[in-house]
Amino acid sequence: MANIVVCPACGIKNRIRADILGVPLCGKCKKPLPVAKATDIPDLTVDNFDSVLNANPRPVLVDFWAKWCMPCRMVSPVLEKFAAAHASIALAKVDIDAQPTLASQYQIFSVPTMILFVRGQEVHRLSGAVSAAELAAAFKPWLEKKEGG
Repeated sequence: MANIVVCPACGIKNRIRADILGVPLCGKCKKPLPVAKATDIPDLTVDNFDSVLNANPRPVLVDFWAKWCMPCRMVSPVLEKFAAAHASIALAKVDIDAQPTLASQYQIFSVPTMILFVRGQEVHRLSGAVSAAELAAAFKPWLEKKEGG
């Protein structure tokens, strides 16, 4: 699915894929297009999972979650604030009920489980409802590599 965004610089309509991470550029004038809201976090599927992770130059923190899971719903705003505070990380989500193949492939036995991918490779995982401080501590080595220099 794609969204149509009008370029504020030249007025041309641009089709933006829903799974795109980062700031999209206008196809005509190459100026940045208005960024989607911070709450617009891409939902990953079997079809786009590898391409989204491999195409992103930033580490991608993938939240494996389920609609019925109360801890998942509690940690979701924490993850959104964490990602907003750390621009060096992109956030994406996988609904394990809608994507059981991905849940099985990544051996998700409990939710929420957050996995950090760097250039498409898993580098760290964390399970359970956690605070922003616990997220920062768990992913500190990867945050420092990007944000510290």
